[in-house]
Amino acid sequence: MKYFDKEFKEVYKPSYILFILVGTIVDLVTKYWVIMNYSVEDPQEVWGNFFRMTLIFNTGFVFGFLQDNAIPSLVATGVAIIFLIGYRWKNHELGNPWGWNFVMAGAFGNFIDKFFVKMPPGGGIKFGFTAGPGQYIGVVDFFDFDWPDFLLFHRWPAFNIADSCVSIGLVILIFTMNIEEPEKKKK
Repeated sequence: MKYFDKEFKEVYKPSYILFILVGTIVDLVTKYWVIMNYSVEDPQEVWGNFFRMTLIFNTGFVFGFLQDNAIPSLVATGVAIIFLIGYRWKNHELGNPWGWNFVMAGAFGNFIDKFFVKMPPGGGIKFGFTAGPGQYIGVVDFFDFDWPDFLLFHRWPAFNIADSCVSIGLVILIFTMNIEEPEKKKK
């Protein structure tokens, strides 16, 4: 009995893998550029106070919850990636493949980022998990938007290209899974 109905390359076509690779590279390059050009937690206004570039390091989980948990966050992200690859492979008919590709590009971008110590501004990066003076670990976040005060956050938590890819992918998957699922069950 085969667990997967299709071969890996039938589900993860070369164009999908290329998209995931390019998305991951774009994310990592933008993070490196921000490290080289911005100081930590020194907001630079782009569109007034509404949109700022603010270099922040997330050593926790989603939305910055549970900070100072870089290694558990790394392990959780790695497990999530393995689960997503297998789930997508097994359930290849669920959702739009490009939604999955966006999610995977974002997951890989943030996962790889967690393996490096950052030394801003202009200091670059090095492989490792222990930060010295003037060095930081965690995922590089930098898009900083104002948010209405009546919600959970005063400002929306800073985010990056990878986070945007995951969000875009999830929206695509939610809409395509809800639309496609009932139609497939009728057949």
